[in-house]
Amino acid sequence: MQSEAGLADLLGGGSHRLTVFLCALIAVKIVLLFVLAWNCRFVMDEFGQLGYAKYLFNGLFAAVQPSKAVGSTAFYKLAHLIGWDATSILLVGRIQTALIGCAIVTMVYACARALGEDRIRALIIALVLLCFSNFMERAFRTIAEPLAVFFAAASLLVVLRARELRGGQLVAAGLLSGLSFLTTQKSIYFNLALGLGLVADAALMRRYAEGIARGTWFVLGWTVSIIVYCFIFGGVDPVPIAKSLFFGPVELATRGGDEYGGLRQFVLQTLGRNYVLYVACFSGMALSLTQIMTLYERRRIALIFSVVITVLVFLHNQPWPYVFIMALPFMSLWSLTLLDGLATRILYQRLAWIALVTAMVISFVANLLYLRIDNAAQLELVARAESLLAPSERYFDGIGMLPNRMEPSTLWLDKHYVLKTLRESGHSEAYSVLSKSPPKLILWSYRMDYIYPVVAPLILNSYVRVAPNLRIAGFRLYPGERKIFEVPIAENYALYGADGTPLPGQVEIDGTVADPPFHLTTGPKTVALRKVAGEALLLPTGSYAGHFKAGSDNDSLFGDVYN
Repeated sequence: MQSEAGLADLLGGGSHRLTVFLCALIAVKIVLLFVLAWNCRFVMDEFGQLGYAKYLFNGLFAAVQPSKAVGSTAFYKLAHLIGWDATSILLVGRIQTALIGCAIVTMVYACARALGEDRIRALIIALVLLCFSNFMERAFRTIAEPLAVFFAAASLLVVLRARELRGGQLVAAGLLSGLSFLTTQKSIYFNLALGLGLVADAALMRRYAEGIARGTWFVLGWTVSIIVYCFIFGGVDPVPIAKSLFFGPVELATRGGDEYGGLRQFVLQTLGRNYVLYVACFSGMALSLTQIMTLYERRRIALIFSVVITVLVFLHNQPWPYVFIMALPFMSLWSLTLLDGLATRILYQRLAWIALVTAMVISFVANLLYLRIDNAAQLELVARAESLLAPSERYFDGIGMLPNRMEPSTLWLDKHYVLKTLRESGHSEAYSVLSKSPPKLILWSYRMDYIYPVVAPLILNSYVRVAPNLRIAGFRLYPGERKIFEVPIAENYALYGADGTPLPGQVEIDGTVADPPFHLTTGPKTVALRKVAGEALLLPTGSYAGHFKAGSDNDSLFGDVYN
């Protein structure tokens, strides 16, 4: 392992100047992380996972899929408390998660130092992590994985920095590992990896009793976290919470990503986009494995942990791009090991450094290019939809785009439920929602396009488009035409122009002429426009001026989010 001075000489700079330079590069990456967090297009999962916080201690386990651990829900409640409207809640949630990403980078640096790396090498390892495209593009997303990685890294750090692996340190590591599991059950990967690292290290040294003791203390800490969680959310009856925590994800885990098809392409995508960094990390772990018996204790534990978590993540049956951030921080710890192995071959080592530095430079350009996948259209839709809904009014979209408005159902229209809706048709949950508890507003995306053959009878003559991707309860009327309006919600209705301004005029309803506003009950009504020259919108009474917008639906709202 090279010293700071030796590495500085190899890279052609003094130790202090190199340290400052590396810190500057990391700072630029951190700035880019926050810029990406603020500007990048949202993945559908982000809306749902951030929005669940509105149900925290307010019917959460009754409203949201019980299979989800709710640690991240509690975390994102802070965004709801800080934010003042839907858009600000979304952006505050992004900033929260970006801060977690910074904490992960800091802990990777601390882990590297605890493993004996000097300051410059630890900074390079942190920079390698920030150069992985999947980390920079996913670590700020309002999903459970970043918070889970934070607790997992903290758990590993406790082990690596402990002078002696005694009961107290192992219980603390178990507690943190349990918190990771309570953030998302996928963190069972972290729990297993660290547990194996602790036990296998002792077994390799033929200290079997110590290995059993380590595992026992670690599981004790993990169990305490789980028990406290179950009592917090279950009160005097924690058993249902425990059952949902352990057995709820089974269906999803066994179902896998088969309904989507082609998810393994994301493994090839991340390998192709970061192949130099992956070669450095994979080869570093492989080289270390060949020397595992000569490694000192903490390094051996970290190696076993890193290898196990990497294998589990890459074999995961739903390898969406954000899943890889569960492995990248721990893989990065071994990114310089190959360079150490080339210490006696200076030419090869210099070539390896050139390749690594080139990959890092390219990563900065890639981060800037990713900014073109912006969230402007998404945030505009969210703001416009919120302006059309009073706090007590409900909307539906199947993905939860409005974190501060309620839905008649938290039905999540992923591919599984889209296919289920198409199979069940009139008996599906989506059909039931729109027929029995119709919302005032529907936010439209390609997911709604998928289920339109089922819900079309409930939408076609009951909702009218007033802006791209927005349908509101109402009907478009033209002079001289008599049409059937299937009134979805009982409200006071009035006439409005295409720009949302109120219109004078009259409406004939089932043969009776009425001056708006007037009350309509649900069900079919024969309506005709009177004393209005052009088209008019018959809508629930409200203040709509300036909130409508002409144009067709934006089909690219969620385009390229996984590119």
